[in-house]
Order: sequence, then C-alpha cells, then structure tokens
Amino acid sequence: MQTRERVTVTLPPDLLATAKAAAHGNLSAYVERAIRAQALREAADAVSRWRGDTSGDVEEITEVFGEDIA
Repeated sequence: MQTRERVTVTLPPDLLATAKAAAHGNLSAYVERAIRAQALREAADAVSRWRGDTSGDVEEITEVFGEDIA
C-alpha cells in the first residue's frame, strides 16, 4: 500500500456536498481520482503543445486510462 499523508483543504459547502454524494462513502478515494484525472489532463495538454499536434491525445489517454480520466 502506498504511503498516505493527511491534508486539510477548504472547499465551498456546495462543492463539498457534491463530492461527498459522488464519493459513496470514500471521499479520500474520490479526491485522489479527481486529482489524478486533472494531472493527466494537464500532462496531455503539455504533451500536445510540445508535439504541436492535439488531434489524437485525448483519445489516446482515454484508451489507456479510461473515460473518467480524459
């Protein structure tokens, strides 16, 4: 198991309520998936800019990591 670190974040009440409802009892796992998904999207954007071609990057990432990531 990976080492975990406890952190504190401050969120608007409506966003927290939405996240809790979507998390189905495991807010930490939900937030981890959301952060990983955002990091992958940002990496794909950076790779696309570096390559100068954005035509297939989102589709490639979706194939590798799944629909909920891209």
